[in-house]
Amino acid sequence: MGFRIDKFDASKFVDGEWCEIMGGEFKIARINNPVYRDVKRRLDKRFRKDFGEELTSEQEDKKEALLVAEGLVRDWRNVTALNEEGKEVPVPYSIEAVADLLQNRPDVIPYIAQKSVDIERFENEEVSSQKKKR
Repeated sequence: MGFRIDKFDASKFVDGEWCEIMGGEFKIARINNPVYRDVKRRLDKRFRKDFGEELTSEQEDKKEALLVAEGLVRDWRNVTALNEEGKEVPVPYSIEAVADLLQNRPDVIPYIAQKSVDIERFENEEVSSQKKKR
């Protein structure tokens, strides 16, 4: 079999694919998708303007959380938090909520990063009735 140009579903690169991480479900886009690259350029420019060339660890963490939130995470399900009464309630998806999650739980970032580079997730579904070559 030769090189397949249609092996991957390119729409998933930007739109994302659902993945389970630590009990929550996250719709994660592929790393270096066009949105991610645009967000990275914008954040680099903004943080350079606001803080100069050298960022503190806190500033780098915030920038990374914003980049992952806006550039990679497209949606979520089964993400909860405790409300004022101590009850567990669902947290609606928003870029700001994702950025807050990533700043409060930086341990999640490597999982999202790994999923975003996991090429197999973005493969086209094979048609099961497709005839095999002899």
